[in-house]
Amino acid sequence: MIEEKKACCSCGCSTKEERKKLNKEEVLRYSDMDIFKGIEKENLNALLYCMKSYVRSYKKGEMIHLEENHEKHVGVVLYGSIHMIKTDVWGKETLLTYMGEGEIFGEAFGNSASEDEYVSFLSATKTEVLFLSFEKAIHVCKNHCGFHFRLIENLFDLISKKNIQLMEKIEVTSRGSLREKILAYLSLQAQKQKSKYIELSLSRTDMAQFLCTNRSAMTRELSALKEEGIIDFDRNTFILKAQAAL
Repeated sequence: MIEEKKACCSCGCSTKEERKKLNKEEVLRYSDMDIFKGIEKENLNALLYCMKSYVRSYKKGEMIHLEENHEKHVGVVLYGSIHMIKTDVWGKETLLTYMGEGEIFGEAFGNSASEDEYVSFLSATKTEVLFLSFEKAIHVCKNHCGFHFRLIENLFDLISKKNIQLMEKIEVTSRGSLREKILAYLSLQAQKQKSKYIELSLSRTDMAQFLCTNRSAMTRELSALKEEGIIDFDRNTFILKAQAAL
């Protein structure tokens, strides 16, 4: 990457600190992400300057903060996986949702108090995140750059998708029994992957947190479902077989 000092874009934004210009490989990589959909490749560097963007890498289990120098940011997962965790007063953790490559996080806290008061964002694997200034993202620059309008449209599309994910979580966890929760979750993944042969991205511990149960109880129920011929699995590969009588 090439370090460069100059005005961000035609909007007249500028920065005193050194920022890095994307190389050709990175431009191609970023342009494939939904957040930058419809934005010409030659405009990506200008847009990222305008958004006061920066990139950080995290090891597995590291906490991710969205505030930098008293400014709120939206995160874009470049690679890896991030979990949004809620911890109650007794220290019990619940996995609210998880984000993978190309997905955004932290957008709900751009105009509110610190996310630390409500949830924690943890890297579930080795992860790299692109941060964009929330203030810059939602307010169009004075020159009304076309690519800035497109970024806002993309941001709202991704927020809509995130809301659907949270609705799906409610649909799964509102089921009465643990068996119903497991089958609802597996059914949802099968619908998304359009196959009864599915790969789960969550570990057993993370899956139990997502279903709001403990791992041992979930493991017993998975074994029972397998013995009854309703499902089969090997590690994170699952097959949905017979229809369960709930």
